[in-house]
Amino acid sequence: MSAPSLAGLVIENLRGSLTPFKLAFEKGKKLTIIYGENGTGKSTVADAFDLLGNGKVGSLDTRGLGATRKYWHSVGKTPADVKVTLETSVGKCVVSLGKTDVVVSNEALRPKVAVLRRSQILGLIEAKPAERYKEISRFVDVSGVEASETTLRKLILDKAREYDVATTRVFENKSEIERFWVQAGSPRSDAIAWARQEVQKDQSNLDQRKAAVDRLITLWDGLSAHPQKADALASQLTISEASLIEAKHELATLKDSVASDYLAVLDILKAAQTHFHKHPNPAVCPLCESSEKVVGLADEVDRRIQSQGLYSKLETAITTVAAKQSAVDLARQRMDDSKTAAVEDANELQAYCNEAEIPAEVVTPAFPMPVEVAQWADWIAAHRDERDQWSSISDGCVADKKFISTLRTSLDALQVNEKRARELEALLPRLRRMLEVVEQERKRFTDAILSAISARVGELYEVIHPGEGLNKIALALDAAKRASLEIATEFAGRHDTPPQAYFSDSHLDTLGLCVFLALAEREDPEGKLLVLDDVLGSVDEPHVDRIIEMIYDVIAKFRHCLVTTHYGPWRHKYRWGWLKNGQCQFVELARWSLKSGISRRGSYPETERLRNLLQDSSPDYQAICAKSGVILEAVLDFLTQLYECSVPRRAAGAYTLGDLLPAIDGKLRKALRVEHRHVDTEGTVTYRDRVLEPHLVELTRIAQVRNVAGCHFNALSFELLDSDAIAFGTEVLALVDALVDHEVGWPRNQKSGSYWSTAGDTRRLHPLKKPS
Repeated sequence: MSAPSLAGLVIENLRGSLTPFKLAFEKGKKLTIIYGENGTGKSTVADAFDLLGNGKVGSLDTRGLGATRKYWHSVGKTPADVKVTLETSVGKCVVSLGKTDVVVSNEALRPKVAVLRRSQILGLIEAKPAERYKEISRFVDVSGVEASETTLRKLILDKAREYDVATTRVFENKSEIERFWVQAGSPRSDAIAWARQEVQKDQSNLDQRKAAVDRLITLWDGLSAHPQKADALASQLTISEASLIEAKHELATLKDSVASDYLAVLDILKAAQTHFHKHPNPAVCPLCESSEKVVGLADEVDRRIQSQGLYSKLETAITTVAAKQSAVDLARQRMDDSKTAAVEDANELQAYCNEAEIPAEVVTPAFPMPVEVAQWADWIAAHRDERDQWSSISDGCVADKKFISTLRTSLDALQVNEKRARELEALLPRLRRMLEVVEQERKRFTDAILSAISARVGELYEVIHPGEGLNKIALALDAAKRASLEIATEFAGRHDTPPQAYFSDSHLDTLGLCVFLALAEREDPEGKLLVLDDVLGSVDEPHVDRIIEMIYDVIAKFRHCLVTTHYGPWRHKYRWGWLKNGQCQFVELARWSLKSGISRRGSYPETERLRNLLQDSSPDYQAICAKSGVILEAVLDFLTQLYECSVPRRAAGAYTLGDLLPAIDGKLRKALRVEHRHVDTEGTVTYRDRVLEPHLVELTRIAQVRNVAGCHFNALSFELLDSDAIAFGTEVLALVDALVDHEVGWPRNQKSGSYWSTAGDTRRLHPLKKPS
């Protein structure tokens, strides 16, 4: 969708705009030229666009002011008073200053603005490569690709390290397997093949062998413990029997020391004491059921039990004897149980040795065993070597199995590491190739963009400097540095020459302009406002004309272009119709003052001035003659130069109507005709002839009117009729209207090969060459 057309720009209290200044844009014209002498406010207009689109006032940035925001508002105003309004065909966008930033209303209508100022024009050319890169970085922003490249490089480095680790481990695995192979006596010619064969063997026989030997060891060790256990139990029985004898003796001694009746009734008294603990206040004696002497009966029972102070000792002695008797009984039972278990273990060992599938190389004990357990110790000691052999065989089974497991682990690790090494060996070249492709594509992408920009810069530069051979501009990234842009050209046959070393200031200025335009074209030009603030300062006359023509061509791509200039010839060319007025709006600023700020004054083409003089209700006849004469001289000067007509040669090079009119001789006059282009409602193009000879003949007849009435004070002018002046002016205007298209200019283009034409062939001037 195309951007809305511009209607007007209102600037209030921004720098030189002390009073509101409105710039109304003419419909259909994409180029606005702001002309004014120094100090008329041109840069303020450019600043208004800069603030509108970019939120800054760039004209102050290079003047050593530090923070410039405090200088944005007009003298006597505050930042809050600043306001810039862009009026478009669909609404307004207003920019004002907040406390710290720029406030935008209707952001959707805020335009994109690219501003180039005289102070910036050499910035891209003379800047350091890194600073220069910033200007084009947005067009060649490949930061995402570069990040991917960095990740890919890191991946390659990581995988290379993994490959080194994998190959190292393969070597270590092979070395370990070879060491096992040597330990095994190098049974085959290849260690790896041997290892694979070993791990394929059935390992169940090792488990069975170990289980058989371990069972034998378990049975033997169980049997070996019996002699010592029997001795320990016999010793325990002896001790228990001695303790019982001593306890019985102590009980007998205690009984001898107490009354015989005490012991006889002691059990009865203890039963009574238990009863009275449960029934402390009985009504009758629980034994005889008499109530007589029942009071205090419980206390009497307690007294009699405690009499002689031997009750507790007696109880303890009886309990001790019972406990000692139990200990003796338990020791005897254990002794018997141990003998039974010993016999069972012996039988089990003998049966296992005789009946179990014990490996042939295992030496079993010699049976029968001694009958008495006490005699087993010598028999067990006699077979100690066999017991040690069994442990060695069992440990050997464990070692063999562990060896196979270790060998299998080494083989598995070797297989995994070899596979990983092969994968990485195949992957790394592909990754490196991938990195090369990405780098090549990135470089191809950036080179293509830079090449396109360089080519466009060269095209624009050739328009300004045709035939000078300076259009071979090259923009290139420095491969040895990151984010560094070099600019070079071909000069005097030398390639890769920095233009700063050999180009003049004018050439560098125009190069900077071309680079700026080429970059601006690449970023949505259809929606962008292009502002060129006084960029023609150091450019000489011929190059300025070509720059103007180039700007006309370039602005077709942009939404609008505004050029500020104090270049005087541009104003005169506009007045004489030498500019493409149909595409151009010309605004002339008046002198700036503290009272009125920025203001404009009328600026019209000379033909329009003459037309206005002729249409005035009170015409100034002298002014009409003077203006008509000057315009006629311009037309005749154009025709005589175009057809190389002969005129008197003078040192000053100034020619009068008397020199120019006769120079267009009869043959040329008769041949001069102009075709006017017409397009009907259906779009059909036709051309209509306008012959110039009648106008030239008539002007030759009445040309003296100009000399008499328009140049000097002359009494003869008193004799002329007012209508003579009007006729002279009308005829000059008719000649100009026949020759010139006031929208696109004069017919200067001879590319057709048969006529001179204006842009778009709206006027075709015949003939191409002066008739001989």
